Amino acid sequence: MKKTSTTLGAAAAFGAAAAFGAAAMWSNTALADVVYSKNGVELSVHGILDAGFGTLEHSYSSSSVFISGINPYNLNSSPNSFTGLYGSGISMTRVGMAGKADLGNDMQAFFKVETAFNVLDGVLSDNGQSIYNDLGGLKSANGASAINGQAFQRAAYAGFSKSLWGSVELGRTTNFSLDQVVQYDPVQAAYLYSPLGFSGGIGGGLGATENTRYDDSIKYENKLGGFEFGAQYKFAGSKIDQSAGSGYVAMLGYSVGPFSMKGTYSQTTNTVAWATQYSNVVTPDSNLQIENTKGLMFSAMYAISAAATAKIGYEYSTISAPSNQFLTDIQQYYGLTLPNPAQNMSGEQHFGTFWVGGDYKFTQAFDWGIGYYNINTDNSPEVKKEYQSVAYSTLADYSLTKSFDAYAGILSMHYNGVGLYKKAPTIIYSSNALYGVGLRFKF
Repeated sequence: MKKTSTTLGAAAAFGAAAAFGAAAMWSNTALADVVYSKNGVELSVHGILDAGFGTLEHSYSSSSVFISGINPYNLNSSPNSFTGLYGSGISMTRVGMAGKADLGNDMQAFFKVETAFNVLDGVLSDNGQSIYNDLGGLKSANGASAINGQAFQRAAYAGFSKSLWGSVELGRTTNFSLDQVVQYDPVQAAYLYSPLGFSGGIGGGLGATENTRYDDSIKYENKLGGFEFGAQYKFAGSKIDQSAGSGYVAMLGYSVGPFSMKGTYSQTTNTVAWATQYSNVVTPDSNLQIENTKGLMFSAMYAISAAATAKIGYEYSTISAPSNQFLTDIQQYYGLTLPNPAQNMSGEQHFGTFWVGGDYKFTQAFDWGIGYYNINTDNSPEVKKEYQSVAYSTLADYSLTKSFDAYAGILSMHYNGVGLYKKAPTIIYSSNALYGVGLRFKF
């Protein structure tokens, strides 16, 4: 059953964004400037529109509800290529509002709401719907995500802060490991040109892409001297949908001079996920998977010079059977009713991801980044490298103004291992590559 869209909140947000955006335009304010201020309350609107043109060697048709329209990361069985427009090449296209109020005594209250949409057709991004559309047979690109048609999929939280105490956020917050990826990925965590940027399973969810953002969560972070630290907890929500699970994250970072490093550890219990490892090879599974996850991410960065920066990172995550074996009546995925009830994860699956790379600023406006990524998946400790993905990425980005840049990128994926033949006799291509150029406007 196809879900009914909840549009009232989104329409109100976009209406307010349009009004405040017009005020910003007419007052000629700069990027992220305050567009409304009264009695200590400041409100601003922000957003990014990112669209490009490219060729993907193996791809099903573009999906209008998928964030980017195409999937350059996962294994693919389509003999056809895609050439055309795509969305969100570097940054997820989005619009949002943020506000803050001075409470006195060095304290502030703040909020943020933000939603993603497909810039090519204006539809709210809904990756879950992209999978659902292919349950009857592969027709278009698909992939799981935490971005699934909610009015405010990217963020919706309120909080307060004080310089010495740090900040607390309550609501739908980003996972600390996602924040870490954005900071330490060699190619800007580009959505289509970085495996970390595209795949939430390895790029912020530490095992499950749905965990890149936590509903029903509280997030605390602070910075004292060179140390940065934080903790995050997700409360278990309704036991009839994807919010059933709980989880926690701990983060610790340190920086001194040109060097910085950060580590994140997470653990979730009874996470509800849509297993999409082979969803662009065969018809996606028509049920969810309930699982526990554990993950650790460590990364470091060194500014070699004012122009050159080197980055490196490693993460390891485990997916195992859930603690609660009696949640299999769940059939809801972000408003979608699946044909079959959920299944419990059996055995264990392990993911290990290593990356290294960096970027160089030829001028203040022109930045060029390169990255190497090695992703291994095992079904058990005894079966090594069920399949291995090796990715090479390069991204050239030229800023014409503070708000507008043009880019060109390549993502080349290569696969090997026994997992390539898991779905035999289906043809699975052992390589794929995306070549593209794009424009990004930030306000």
